[in-house]
Amino acid sequence: MRQEWGSGVEILLRAVLTGLLYAMLAGLGMATLLGLLLYFTPLSEGLLPLLASITVALAVFFGGLQAARIAAARGLVQGLGVGLLFFIVTLTMGWTGGPLTIGATGQKLGLCLLAGAMGGVAGMAGR
Repeated sequence: MRQEWGSGVEILLRAVLTGLLYAMLAGLGMATLLGLLLYFTPLSEGLLPLLASITVALAVFFGGLQAARIAAARGLVQGLGVGLLFFIVTLTMGWTGGPLTIGATGQKLGLCLLAGAMGGVAGMAGR
């Protein structure tokens, strides 16, 4: 019985980490396309905060979707895991050592968790 529990946790952890990898790669690809779009078109840089939020949401959604498909169980938990890890990784990579703004940080955490949860649920619904 214990062997089954260990392998189940291993599968769920692998699914979340794989979903995180998908989310990071999707985010990187979309950010590259967004940068090219802003450079080569007359779009205003004033749209950048909105477009960046959309990029983060789509990337985390895609990661949660993939995690739920891999795990084939607990899609909501898988998506929330991907969203939380994505938030932690991007916060760590982008932190300059200065004080964090609670409002902006909370918004990004909420966006990541919501998008991840929606992706996880969509991954289970698509099975």
